Amino acid sequence: MNIPPIGTMSTPKMHAIEAGAIRDFAEALGLQYPAYYSQSQARTLGFQDVVAPPTFAITLQGHAVPGLDLPKAGLIHGEQSFKFGAPIVVHDTVSVVTQVIGTKARGPLTFLTLETVGTNQDQHWVFTSTSTIIASQEASS
Repeated sequence: MNIPPIGTMSTPKMHAIEAGAIRDFAEALGLQYPAYYSQSQARTLGFQDVVAPPTFAITLQGHAVPGLDLPKAGLIHGEQSFKFGAPIVVHDTVSVVTQVIGTKARGPLTFLTLETVGTNQDQHWVFTSTSTIIASQEASS
């Protein structure tokens, strides 16, 4: 297992937001909000185009963080939180970067905290996701 220093960041990864991806995500969750499906409904509700559910941001991942090498087995998803900014809408291009913001060892466990930030083509912040991954040092040997 290799964990780079705090502050190590991925290169930006661009995501073109498409109506079909938003629709599929909303349908998979059984969401009924009309702005997730219809441009006219979205505009009536004050959005520029079909809008993504806030948790759609989980589908927008950054490139790998350089030097981060985690074991294939023995990982636990410890915690996840989101903060949301501007809505994500169809035709947006969202740039996503991931950065190491914390590490600590507790006995045989390593706690790694990553922050993923998305900004749209207008440089408006759209989301921040913070996640903690727990890895057993024994599983990586």
